[in-house]
Amino acid sequence: MLSSLVEKMPSLRMMGNIAPWHVCFTCFYKRRTGCKTDGCAVCYKPTRFRLLCASPVEYFRPGLELLNRDNVGLVLLLQPLVPEGLGQVSVAPLCVANTHVLYNPRRGDVKLAQMAILLAEVDKVARLSDGSHCPIILCGDLNSVPDSPLYNFIRDGELQYHGMPAWKVSGQEDFSHQLYQRKLQAPLWPSSLGITDCCQYVTSCHPKRSERRKYSRDFLLRFHFCNIACQRPAGLVLMEGVTDAKPERPAGWAESLLEEGTSEPEPVFPRTIGTIQHCLHLTSAYTHFLPQHGLPEVTTMPLGLGTTVDYIFFSADSCENGNGTDHRLYQDGTLKLLGRLSLLSEEILWAANGLPNPFCSSDHLCLLASFGMEVTAP
Repeated sequence: MLSSLVEKMPSLRMMGNIAPWHVCFTCFYKRRTGCKTDGCAVCYKPTRFRLLCASPVEYFRPGLELLNRDNVGLVLLLQPLVPEGLGQVSVAPLCVANTHVLYNPRRGDVKLAQMAILLAEVDKVARLSDGSHCPIILCGDLNSVPDSPLYNFIRDGELQYHGMPAWKVSGQEDFSHQLYQRKLQAPLWPSSLGITDCCQYVTSCHPKRSERRKYSRDFLLRFHFCNIACQRPAGLVLMEGVTDAKPERPAGWAESLLEEGTSEPEPVFPRTIGTIQHCLHLTSAYTHFLPQHGLPEVTTMPLGLGTTVDYIFFSADSCENGNGTDHRLYQDGTLKLLGRLSLLSEEILWAANGLPNPFCSSDHLCLLASFGMEVTAP
């Protein structure tokens, strides 16, 4: 329904009688690769934000078995517009990302690789000139439960994955009883993907090479004595002493021009042993627990079992954990969490006949959070 609506929007804008919400929001939509018509969308008010860039993300990579799925993501960089009357103040840009990763509970390796690609794109889009990042909001259906390795990786910025059963990454189902279990091996993805184990593009970590190249005299002479130069072209007019001359290759010179060391090597970057990281400092807008009921929050009910797989992560500053537990604590930074729409427990949803029901037509509940941003004087 969303895809067909977005496809019709350009023609609707040309009509005179347009529903108000068509005017209020600008929508960017990224359809899944393959034959599916669903995908990811990010909508914003052009009266509140100015678009700086939009980066659709495709996880499908031809020839890589690890990345042969059609899931996608979307990353936008928005510049908040300062309301009139606030004077000469500035606001940092805001990076908004959205994704829907693979569902398959057994393929945690695919989920991690897809998240690494998304985080690399977010790192590139949100990176400022001083190397820091602008505020980030990352939303989506991650098909992973709270406190699973994938969830902890996003929140804590590090995951030691080598030897971990692939099903354990998302925590959706327990397959420990099965004899054969796919286990994660290091490196998780090949270097040809161009993404480091810190979830950054290689070009972001290494300075761009100069387009002007320097060649030695010996290298250029190899063209004179390469195999093609030593072959007489068919139909060449014979001119004694000119076109009948054949250059003699110096002793020890290679037969082929493209010998080892003459071609430019591929970029080489260090790989960690079984650990991936990121430096985006994200935390969840939700606590995943309803203290008033003493029950966990639920965002969906696959097979009749309530669970949380949908999230809103946002940039926050880490602070010391006085409790001595492994969970990191966060405090508001440039981005302030002002409020959120409460979720429901599985018990309450069962009273409404589960999901979907007459009150909620979707099989997922809506997540909603309100944020504020700091303004700075010039």
